[in-house]
Amino acid sequence: MDSGRTTVYSGGLKLSADQAIERSGYLGTHRSLANIRWYEYMFFTLGTLAALITDGLTIARLVKIGGSLSNPEFAYGILILVHSVFLLLFLFTGLLYQRITDIIAFFVSAVLLTIYVVVHYFYRKGQTSQAQDTQPEIRLARLIITIVFNICFIPLSIVVIKDYKRDEFSQRLFGAFTEQRRPLRIYSTFDCVMRLSTMLSISSLLLNLYNYTGYQVADTIFLSIGIPVVFIWLGVGIGMARLESFILMCIFYFLSLFQLGFLGYCLSTTIIRSIDVSKQTPTTTIATSTLSSTTTVKPPADLLPIFGVLYVCISANLLAHITSIIFGFWCTRQFGKGLQDKLFNSKIDKWIRERF
Repeated sequence: MDSGRTTVYSGGLKLSADQAIERSGYLGTHRSLANIRWYEYMFFTLGTLAALITDGLTIARLVKIGGSLSNPEFAYGILILVHSVFLLLFLFTGLLYQRITDIIAFFVSAVLLTIYVVVHYFYRKGQTSQAQDTQPEIRLARLIITIVFNICFIPLSIVVIKDYKRDEFSQRLFGAFTEQRRPLRIYSTFDCVMRLSTMLSISSLLLNLYNYTGYQVADTIFLSIGIPVVFIWLGVGIGMARLESFILMCIFYFLSLFQLGFLGYCLSTTIIRSIDVSKQTPTTTIATSTLSSTTTVKPPADLLPIFGVLYVCISANLLAHITSIIFGFWCTRQFGKGLQDKLFNSKIDKWIRERF
């Protein structure tokens, strides 16, 4: 590639080929910092601030309730923290490697996180009296901040996605023909849906802390084994594509079957448990010795919002998991088409290939 050739990018940047792309280090081939536009830096700054502020308020809320695993407040706190970490990961890789799929995943996950925060706020406001409520100002502040940041994300996401449609990064690596850039698009989508499935799997596993199924031993086993298996599955999938290994491909699909089994277990137990809860009498009137004295007892509604979150997590996770399996197969069809030489050339990639 001619290092003297220059290209004028939107925003007035005029960069040579060597300045536009960096090929060394632990991140592999990626965009240079000089190639990232000012509105992309703004996008990353706002996303980071949103995650830090939201997580800070969430942690303050969790500290207030004492970290009791039996408290349903913990479910929403854990969901928010897990989603925030993956949101930053989507944003970082989307900007560094100019991936439309990661930016879309960031925006969709941000909207999903906002829905969690909104539903949680109004549910707790309706279920708890003002005298019994604890730190309602934290939930309100988190709600306002989440909505404000998401309003800012909408125009920035549109601008970035429209800019990324020109596909400058992959053109630098594979040329102007669409067919030559196809392997990179397939890998980018595969990597994105795998991380999305991992995020949702962890959320579903953590919700098992609350024994909503009634099988406490099984839930504890799933939690202790499930999260490491999910991360192993993610690592094997990434290694399969980057090392172009058919052995890792077999391991990837073998582990995928376990995840499908877990999702089936979660879905069936959630349906059964939600039906049992819905059959409970809304109110029970207990009469005492005198006709004028009655007591009305309401069954606990703590588990009700958990079911709604679980249905969303499991459904989205099932869709993302099946999609990752399909794109994983398409990735294997792209082996030997130049991804290793042009993209997967970080120090870690080279170290693993030299030894294995």
